[in-house]
Amino acid sequence: MNPILILSFAIATIIPVLALGLIRWLDFYKTGQFLSILLCFGAGAIAVWFASQANSTTIKMGWVERINVIRYSAPILEEILKGLILLYIVSRADFTYFVEGAIYGFAAGIGFAIVENYQYVLGAGDASLALAASRVISTNLIHATTSSLLGVVLGLFSTETKLWRKLIPILLGLLIAMAIHMGYNNLVTRADRSLLLIYAASSGIIGAGLIAWLIRWGIGREGKTRLKDLDMRDRVTGSESRLVNKMESVDKLLEPVKEKFGAKKAEQVKDFLLKQARMGFIRKNLEKAADPAKKEEIQKELDKIKVDVDKARIQVGSYAMLYVRALFPDNGEGVLWGRLQASIEERAAAPRPAGGMNLWANLKTRQDEQKNQAAKPKQENEQ
Repeated sequence: MNPILILSFAIATIIPVLALGLIRWLDFYKTGQFLSILLCFGAGAIAVWFASQANSTTIKMGWVERINVIRYSAPILEEILKGLILLYIVSRADFTYFVEGAIYGFAAGIGFAIVENYQYVLGAGDASLALAASRVISTNLIHATTSSLLGVVLGLFSTETKLWRKLIPILLGLLIAMAIHMGYNNLVTRADRSLLLIYAASSGIIGAGLIAWLIRWGIGREGKTRLKDLDMRDRVTGSESRLVNKMESVDKLLEPVKEKFGAKKAEQVKDFLLKQARMGFIRKNLEKAADPAKKEEIQKELDKIKVDVDKARIQVGSYAMLYVRALFPDNGEGVLWGRLQASIEERAAAPRPAGGMNLWANLKTRQDEQKNQAAKPKQENEQ
């Protein structure tokens, strides 16, 4: 095979997957489950075939001119096809909140974009490398952005029970996705060729940046609101709850665990906390659900995740868990006493100021003198 073509395929695959990995990394609660991400990715890839068949038939039958298919009908059809898997995903009992919807939507868009890349690369001839490079920073990100926005809307209204209160936002979200996609296609088909790549890349990068911001905002606002009520109903101590609510800096917080027990044990503690976070999200969905059938489904999922949490707790082990709770006790005294001890040691080691008195050093000196006095009678008796 032509080396240029191989490189083109590599660029058309690896860079979009890395973009998906970055979006997944931004979700430090890891609510988006890996198998569900793969499912959405695969569904997006399959949707390309249906879109291609429909678009080519529309052109062949003369119903719509090719340029108008690209500008208008293709964006409408493609957003519907990419969104079908999201309708299923958000209806499941293990769905947590809209950040998860954003990640699943991004995965569906990236899956669609990669397969579409292959179609364009195969037909580009000598220009395949330049085409692949330009698409991964523009069209690919637009595909991911639009389906991700739809995932956000679906996730926001996933617990609504009244059909009209769910249907209207979904239709609005779909229309917004279509409008963005349609606007992008019109932009790149009408733009001056010298500025085409700049316009296309700017649109893609801005769209992906919007999704990244939505995820971080959602975690900071929605995520912590849902997790603040973790309590002993689910066997979550106050110290564990505080750690779950600080997952953005959990690696730093668990450094003492890593130093004492090793990296593997620290990862086990982190996995335990992530499972607790997922349990908190599902608990909140259970409280919000009104439909009895839906409530029963979520309760089963909650019971399942409780078992997973218990298994993760056993894997961490009682000794390591006690150490974690000592580092972050329910009343917070561990941290305070640690700071006090550090302060005393620092003051005791400080040099004695001229014309003044170092209280801490003086106290240590007196303690040493008392020890020496107590040791003298013992030495005299031995002599």
